[in-house]
Amino acid sequence: MPPLAVLFDFDGVIADTENHHVAAWQRTLAALGWMVPDAIAARAAEVDDREFLRTLFAEAGIEDADLEGWLGRKAALTRVLLRNSPRVYAGVHELIGRLKGRAKTGVVTGTSRENVEVVLESAGLADAFDVIVSKEDVQSAKPDPEGYALAVRQLGIKPTQAAAFEDSPSGLASAREAGLTCLAIGHRREFGPWVGDSVYFTGLEPVAGILRFLGWEDGASGNKGRSSAG
Repeated sequence: MPPLAVLFDFDGVIADTENHHVAAWQRTLAALGWMVPDAIAARAAEVDDREFLRTLFAEAGIEDADLEGWLGRKAALTRVLLRNSPRVYAGVHELIGRLKGRAKTGVVTGTSRENVEVVLESAGLADAFDVIVSKEDVQSAKPDPEGYALAVRQLGIKPTQAAAFEDSPSGLASAREAGLTCLAIGHRREFGPWVGDSVYFTGLEPVAGILRFLGWEDGASGNKGRSSAG
């Protein structure tokens, strides 16, 4: 049976925001005199900003830093960059449009609600989702299942009646632990061990292939998923 709800991670699944976050961190940390290479700044895409910055300070032996102040500075820069150059991945508009009337939709993300709303509004998707669960709504970030558990409760369905689209090991672990069917969406990330037992798709296009995998038989063949079992 097709799912009653389809839930999306935001950064890396709906929105192509990695470069925005990397640039925001680099500009923020430059004020500390730190020239942070892309590879290190990109680690923030995998973990919560607070954890990322706390780790950097610990590695530098800094104990009394103004954590909240620097996090706020980075967040403000990120919003400016997202507002000026919002990017959503190919297939997002079509997939959301074709899910309308078939399933409820939602966003479950570790980023701030303001970041999500800035991009969705700029992309013409402000009213596209039935529920948004952001970092402000939970106490524990992914891989904790709290966000997905909250989303399905708000939608009034069982976890087994929902599918989750994720692009990271922590995101997949979160959705899997909550009891959802998991789809790994690669976009920039190639197939690999991070996929686990989820089915891997290179992206959201062709949309018909995603719909067919989810159980809507009117989806044409294409974009066949790949599992870790081959």
